[in-house]
Amino acid sequence: MSSLKKIKSGSNYLLVVIFLAGILAIINAFSSNHFTRIDLTEDKRYTVSKSTRKVLSELNDIVNIKVYLSKDLPPYVVMLTDQVKDILEEYKIYSDGNLEIEYIDPSSDPLIEQKLRFMGIPQVRLNTIEKDKAAIANIYMGLVVLYGDNKEIMQTFSDISTFEYDLTSKILRVTSPDIKTIGFLSGHGEPELTRGFAVVDQVLKEQFYTKAVDISGGKKIPDDIAALVVATPKALSARDFFEIDQYLLSGKNIIFMVNTIELNPQGGMRGTLVNSPVKKLIEHYGVTIGETLVLDQLNANASFRSGMYNLFVPYPFWVRTIRKNVEADHPIINNLESMVFPWTSPLTIDKEKTKNNRVSILAQSSDYSWTEGDLFDLSPRENFMPAEGPLGSQILACAVTGKFKSFFEGKEIPALEKQDEPEKGLGGDKISEPVSDRSIINTSPDTKIIVIGNSNFVSDNFASQFEGNIAFFQNAIDWFTIGEYLIDIRSRETGDRPLKIVSDNTKVAVRYINTFAVPVMVAFFGLFQFYLRRKRKRLGAQ
Repeated sequence: MSSLKKIKSGSNYLLVVIFLAGILAIINAFSSNHFTRIDLTEDKRYTVSKSTRKVLSELNDIVNIKVYLSKDLPPYVVMLTDQVKDILEEYKIYSDGNLEIEYIDPSSDPLIEQKLRFMGIPQVRLNTIEKDKAAIANIYMGLVVLYGDNKEIMQTFSDISTFEYDLTSKILRVTSPDIKTIGFLSGHGEPELTRGFAVVDQVLKEQFYTKAVDISGGKKIPDDIAALVVATPKALSARDFFEIDQYLLSGKNIIFMVNTIELNPQGGMRGTLVNSPVKKLIEHYGVTIGETLVLDQLNANASFRSGMYNLFVPYPFWVRTIRKNVEADHPIINNLESMVFPWTSPLTIDKEKTKNNRVSILAQSSDYSWTEGDLFDLSPRENFMPAEGPLGSQILACAVTGKFKSFFEGKEIPALEKQDEPEKGLGGDKISEPVSDRSIINTSPDTKIIVIGNSNFVSDNFASQFEGNIAFFQNAIDWFTIGEYLIDIRSRETGDRPLKIVSDNTKVAVRYINTFAVPVMVAFFGLFQFYLRRKRKRLGAQ
């Protein structure tokens, strides 16, 4: 009997083991396509974004990712590559079978190494310790995204914080049927793509083509320009106005960035008023750019040379904006923490002209800002004190979406003007050449403009210095062209969070609380303990 019981008991254990193994197999099969994780970071930094999931879910054919990763890696790089592999596995799951990933060790085949050199994937030289001695390790850690005949290369993925954006943007680029072109108006004193906007140009080329747009001689803005950047033109003819206006009225998008002042070319820190003629066109669309500069107690530090030393001082002319100052929930700024607008002007919204359109505030100064005009003394040695007028927030950037009326409604198409000496504004001597056979578009379909009170914030001097600036500009271009695919990924990678400005009364209150509240609480705690001990002694004595 005992042997039968043992056999029966063993069979039960075996059935239990088989049952549990079956449950684990089912859970494992289910979890291979369905998984969850808890990401406690505010911006969900370690979770694949909704945009990436959307891009992957829309794949309708196989995309191949070949990861060229050396086998022998320094220990401190292994954690990075493990994170990359985890992210790639998530990509594969969300792609619903349309993403194939292959890991290749280039050191296993000299022909592969030669191929990588032609592709532009270099060896990365890293410091390592071998047998208690410092050494140099030459490794590969790059990848290639392939789709049909299209190919995008990531030379190295050394920064995990930007890996998702870089990879998703490359997948989006290889699978897009066409690559859009971003135009920069040129020929009127604007910054050039090769000098002034070189940083912006390089960043945009990761996703778009860029092109300088010359409209002199009555040239029409090409139809292949998906969005136009107009940055402080110093002289525009009536025909130039017409070409910009009709480009917008055709349903295309424009970002206007206009400086009110420019630094004295003779040196020093005195600003000269620049009355850019494009202001008149922007005002017609419902946004007025003021002829003053905004100063703010919430600002960025600026470096200035004083004798033999460089000084870093708070500089109110470099206005720092934060997300909490803007009430609008707009995709361009939804996750951006802060930006810096140097020597910027305030905007005023004409409610009557924009009553049928949607106006979104994209950037505002703090409640502790003010404006100054007339004499623009920009020296950091100035005693920056607000004027006697009240402090208050100022609009620095806005977006207007909807239908626009033509500046030339009810007018004739302007004739070409002499090119000998460009005229400012709409004046100029006309020549007798006939106007091309074109009709005026009087009302646009739904389209978009963005207006910013300066163009310095994305110039080469500031775009790389303040990471929020370039992210804002990229988000604006994406919003114009490809939508919100990359915006939320890019925005959460900018984490500059300045302290909030508080009133002097609040500062005094916090100072007194820190100085006296804690000692008072400790004293009360001591008295309470003393009281309890006395009470226990009295009870014990009874």
